[in-house]
Order: sequence, then C-alpha cells, then structure tokens
Amino acid sequence: MSKKRMIYRYVAEEFRGWAASDNPKCLIVRGARQVGKTTALLDFPSYFPEKQVFLYINLEEHRNLEPIFAAMKVSEIFSELSYRSGISLESEGIIVFLDEIQAVPSAFGAMRYLREHRPDVRFAAAGSLLEIAMAKKNISVPVGRMDYNFMGTVSIEEYLNADPASKEEIKCMKEWIPGDYFPEAVHRNLSDKLREYLVIGGMPEAVQSFLSHRDMSKVSRVHSSILNTYRDDFAKYSSGDELLMLQRVFDWVPARAGDKVIYSNISADAKAIKVRKAIELLSGAGVIYPVVHSAGNGVPLNAESRESVFKLYFLDVGLMSSLTGITRISAEKILSPDFVNSSRLAEQFIAQHLFFRNPSREKPSLNYWLRHGRNANAEIDFLIQEKEHVIPIEVKAGSSGRMKSLIRFLYEKNSSFAIRFDMNPPSLQRVEHKLGNGLTKSERISFDLLSLPLYMVGEISRLEEEIKCESNHETD
Repeated sequence: MSKKRMIYRYVAEEFRGWAASDNPKCLIVRGARQVGKTTALLDFPSYFPEKQVFLYINLEEHRNLEPIFAAMKVSEIFSELSYRSGISLESEGIIVFLDEIQAVPSAFGAMRYLREHRPDVRFAAAGSLLEIAMAKKNISVPVGRMDYNFMGTVSIEEYLNADPASKEEIKCMKEWIPGDYFPEAVHRNLSDKLREYLVIGGMPEAVQSFLSHRDMSKVSRVHSSILNTYRDDFAKYSSGDELLMLQRVFDWVPARAGDKVIYSNISADAKAIKVRKAIELLSGAGVIYPVVHSAGNGVPLNAESRESVFKLYFLDVGLMSSLTGITRISAEKILSPDFVNSSRLAEQFIAQHLFFRNPSREKPSLNYWLRHGRNANAEIDFLIQEKEHVIPIEVKAGSSGRMKSLIRFLYEKNSSFAIRFDMNPPSLQRVEHKLGNGLTKSERISFDLLSLPLYMVGEISRLEEEIKCESNHETD
C-alpha cells in the first residue's frame, strides 16, 4: 500500500496567528472549490497547546438553516448548531467552523452578531463560489468584525516540501544568493520536479494522488472529477444563457491564458456586458484571475490601472493542462527538457504563484504593462511592487529569449532592476544595452537582471531584499 504524505500549507501560519490572538474577528477563508480550505481549517485544533473544542458544520448538508440564520435569533442559531453537531456551546473558548458557507448565505451576516453575543467563541468559515451565491441572494459582504483570508492552490514549494526526496534541493534553493554557484545536478532535479508540477498542478487532491501513487493516469482522473464538480456548481447558481456563458468563459481561459481579453473572441454573438458579468463572477469565485494593465509609473500599481485592459489566467496549471490535453502526453515527453517550452504553461505557473505571494488578507491582484504603437508594440508579462519599487517580470518558457519590451519599460520608467523567469540556473547580471532607433535618445541603458528558474518564483522577495542590501552596502 502506498504511503500518504501530508501537504503542509504555509497559510497555516496565518491561521495559527488568528487562533492564538486575544480577540480575533470572524475569519472567512475564501478561495476556489477544492483548494484545501476545509483541510487547513480542520487542522485548527493542532494550533493550540491544550485540547480545543471544535464545532464543525458543513452547511451544504444543512441548507434548511438558511431562514434560521436570516432571522438573526442568536439563541436559536446556537441551539441548532449544538444539536446538529452534538457539541455543547456552554463552555468557553470553542471554535465554530461553518464550512461551505455559500450554501447558507445568510450565515455571513449572522456570524458578526453571533460573535458580538459570544465574544469567547471564535468563528471561522470557508466557502467557494461565494460571489455567485451571494449575488443570487442579493446579500452584501459584511464589514466590521470580519477577517478575510484568500487561499490559492498548493505552491511549487509546498509540493517540494511534501516529498522528502527534495529536502536538499529545497535547501539549495532557499539558501542561494546572487554570486553563489548553483549546482547543475540540483537545477536538473528541480527542473524535473517543475515539469511534474506543470501537469499535476496545485489542487491538493491531485498532488496527494501523485505523491501517493506516482501515477499520472490517477491524477488525470482527479482533474476530471474536479472540473466536473465546477461545471455542476455553475448549474446550481445559474441557468439558461448565463450558465452557457459561465461554461464558455471557463473553457476559453485555459486555451487562451495570457491573451489580452477581447469579448468578441470569447463569444461573437453575445453582448459584451454578459461576457463581462461571467468573467466577474468566475473571477470573484477564484476560478479565473484577471491581470490588469497598469501604467507602472509607481506604487500602488492599481492607482494607474485600466480595468478595461486585462488578460486572464486559470485557477491552476494542472487543470489547465488537463483541459488542453497535455495530461495525455507520455511520461517520457513530460520529463523531456523541451516539454516546458510552452509560454502559456510557463506564464500560468508564474501567474498563480504571484497572485498568492503576499499575505492573503486582501483579495489577490496582479498587473501587467502593455503599450501599443504603430511599429513598437511592447508588453511586460507582470508588474509587482516590492515596498516602494515597481518590478517588471518577464517569463520565458525556454532558456533564452529577447528582452526588447523589458528594455523599453526600464528606459521609459527610469528603472534599473528587472526579473526574468526561464529555465536557466539562477544568476544576477549587469546588463548594458545600447538603445535602438525606436527610442528617442542615442544612449546606453544599464540594469540589474535577476534571472531565476521558474521553480524559484517563491524566492522573489527574499532575493530582491538581498540585492537591495548588497547595493546599499556597496554605496556606503
């Protein structure tokens, strides 16, 4: 029998801090279906040194509680929770976890009043497709005594941590600093792990299946099951033309991830407002992610964003691979060096990691830069902000690629640092470039280029700070 390996989620650190605080607000964990919200929350008892009373209710199994929560009668709600769970709420310090809260949307507003009535009780909830469910019920998201946590899929680093065989590779990756040598054997092994991840993806059930069985066919069946669950969910909350549009957008994004969105390309015969509504619902539910154009002149990036200019990425690169037929490629091809040579897969991988690279208390957002010109179109795949700095990021699926757009951006924004993801070992280089005829001045531009292999996406903040500290030290 294969041994099941546990997947430790970094978000547990945030949950642990919430659970240990003196007077925590109600916690709402949001994210797409099956990204691991319930599993992470069910680990709550382990966050306490002493035994913790934990009341768990899956509201999908108790939809008839909707009118009781809507009536806001605190004593009746507590009675129902106690009876249905078999756990008394008389003692202090209980954690109440309402799972699949979208099934009973009125529970959203009621949580706040329950917390005010019983400040000794901690309340947590998790839900999927919340925007779709709440829009149908015309329920607004409550403010005040609510903390939100937005949870994504299993990251490449969490995937590596779940495999004891990758221990030394992780150590090399996390300890590397610019100027150090990065062992070729380590790079080769991590590149193979990356190729696995591009097909397996970060849905916890798919990751667990592969770690337990090492069988891509089983992973494929897990993907199919998850995708069918999503389609079934759409039918619960939509019908008719709206349902068809949700399904159309859901199927379109994996095939066109990273393309600038033009509504007529998604549906030539539907009104733009209907396409946009479907995009907004799926985006709010965490099924797809918009990356919005920003002028990129400074922080915050969203201050100069243009909501009408955006591209879309899918929930997970593994599900994307399944929908686009990549999981039917042979195992030998998957592990071959040229398998990663697909810009859409590489961009999707980086996008889903960048969305959740910061603490997850705010809804994830991401930007890119796009410039149209008669003879000088330019695009930067992603823009991120690190404190007061705007950092352009380019993604190259292979081991080489031109940097024309990157150079143009750095020149126009008078910036001197950029990041490129590709399939080379990590390095930091000083780039000197003579400006071409397309720019107004005949001069040279110089900048630091941090080149990272795709699998080191989680090291951006650490390395940027390392480079900044080194630069300040040299200046002193």
